[in-house]
Amino acid sequence: MVSLVDTGETINSEEESVSNRIRQVSPSQGPRLPILQKIINLSDKIQNLKKEHSNLSNQVKTAKDSFLGPNILDTLQKLGNEYELLKKKYLQELSERKRLYNEVIELKGNIRVFCRCRPLNQVEITNGSNYVVEFDSSQDNELQIISSDSSKKQFKFDHVFGPEDNQEAVFAQTKPIVASVLDGYNVCIFEYGQTGTGKTFAMEGSPENRGVNYRTLDELFSREKWHYEIWSFLLV
Repeated sequence: MVSLVDTGETINSEEESVSNRIRQVSPSQGPRLPILQKIINLSDKIQNLKKEHSNLSNQVKTAKDSFLGPNILDTLQKLGNEYELLKKKYLQELSERKRLYNEVIELKGNIRVFCRCRPLNQVEITNGSNYVVEFDSSQDNELQIISSDSSKKQFKFDHVFGPEDNQEAVFAQTKPIVASVLDGYNVCIFEYGQTGTGKTFAMEGSPENRGVNYRTLDELFSREKWHYEIWSFLLV
């Protein structure tokens, strides 16, 4: 609106200047009649510009009043109230999901033990070592150890990973507890076993085949992005 007002003042100033010039030209100044005609034409153009300016000012005012009118404000208020209501329901659903999810975790067992059996390494293959672990494909939580006298001992765990299971398969079993971390529960994942059994590989892995530690961090940061507008997280 400021620019339109400034424009209107400029037009009025130019109109006064043109009027003064017209009064200074007398009919006896015949040679100047063409100039007088040009000035008159210019005056007409200025009048038209004034009308256009007035119309444009009215349009701007109408648009402004329409934008800030009571209907728009009421609509914005209504949308704001609906947003707060949806936000409240969303938080309630998150709380219920948290409760049910962690009930499932507890039903599976707050303490779970997995067993991962690595394949023979190159040295063991060269030395002619035999694999002394047997798996039952129908039971994903059992394995048998073959003793030197060919007898077998059966062991049961919450889950057993065979030599063919990759890093992704291992993380798939540990991934569910990551959500519990963001729900405020204390969670610990650790691996134990004798030297050379593949603990470091399972937990850290390689840049191309990362282990549980790095996959867990990726999952934490990924889930944190889902709720950044509602909660704030600090990972240390």
